[in-house]
Amino acid sequence: MRREFEKDLLFIWDESAWRFQNSTGSRHWADYAANIQGHGNLGSMYPKYKYGVEGDTPSFLYLMPVGLSDPDIPTQGGWGGYFEFGKCKDNLTYAYTNYQGTSAYTTSTECQNHFYQAIFNNFAARMDWAKDGAGNRNPVVAVNNDSSLAILKIKPLQGTSVTLDASNSYDPDGDTLTFKWWTMPAAGTYKQTINITNVNSDHITINVPTDSAGKSFHVICEVTDNGTPNLTSYRRIIFEPTEKGETEER
Repeated sequence: MRREFEKDLLFIWDESAWRFQNSTGSRHWADYAANIQGHGNLGSMYPKYKYGVEGDTPSFLYLMPVGLSDPDIPTQGGWGGYFEFGKCKDNLTYAYTNYQGTSAYTTSTECQNHFYQAIFNNFAARMDWAKDGAGNRNPVVAVNNDSSLAILKIKPLQGTSVTLDASNSYDPDGDTLTFKWWTMPAAGTYKQTINITNVNSDHITINVPTDSAGKSFHVICEVTDNGTPNLTSYRRIIFEPTEKGETEER
């Protein structure tokens, strides 16, 4: 199917994320034993690992709607890893992949390292709900008054500045929120550094580079509550600078 329909269907060959989840889960087994095992009927059936922990989970995480990425665009990167189109490990077919030896493997592993704790905490909170019928809930991230999970696209004039305001974000449980803004260079086509000041503020100003027209860069707003366990939600803002300037769109 990969050979005959590589241009018609979206195939993903994942090497990085499942390996990371396997080995990292094994090293942190005590967390799974304490927070997953025995939590409700599902937790009572959760076995101790033999080879690795949650290796297949990235397949599901890739589709998780946490405001971080579009599952139809593997090059954006998120909880399920990061992928680039190229030759698969079998050396026979092409797909979106991140096998060992490619830049995508490195970027995907960086994603997994960055997101691992948030992923685990989300799992633990869901198991609290399975056990007690109650638990922590994720923050709602509102950027420029948009509180959906949609990825925002902005087409500003190069050389201008754009304010991103997440001050209307809130937590359903009334928890205190902390903010972190960062860029994901691999996801965009503008490869120079985008400097962000006050990265832990609820709003930032992006100075759009004067040479960025026709290219793109991705800014991530990461919002974490202080509940138990801490839960994190995201919004991705894609900048597509122009020479004339256009209105914001989704």
